[in-house]
Amino acid sequence: MRQLATMCAVLGFFALAFVGWFSGVPVFICAVRALSGAAVLYVVAGLAGTVAVRIIADAAVRAQVDHAHNDKSES
Repeated sequence: MRQLATMCAVLGFFALAFVGWFSGVPVFICAVRALSGAAVLYVVAGLAGTVAVRIIADAAVRAQVDHAHNDKSES
């Protein structure tokens, strides 16, 4: 998850810096906005990845429990 979050943050940093550069924003302001945007993207991507993994794991566990429960009830 960290690798994916880092990749999103780096791509977001360059995208935000590119937009700021072409918008005529001063370099310091552009850099601060790009860094803060990258930090937010890192946190959001990390949380979203964790939630997605937990949802998938929960679904897999529930499927196994349901399967085991159905096998016991058939016996």
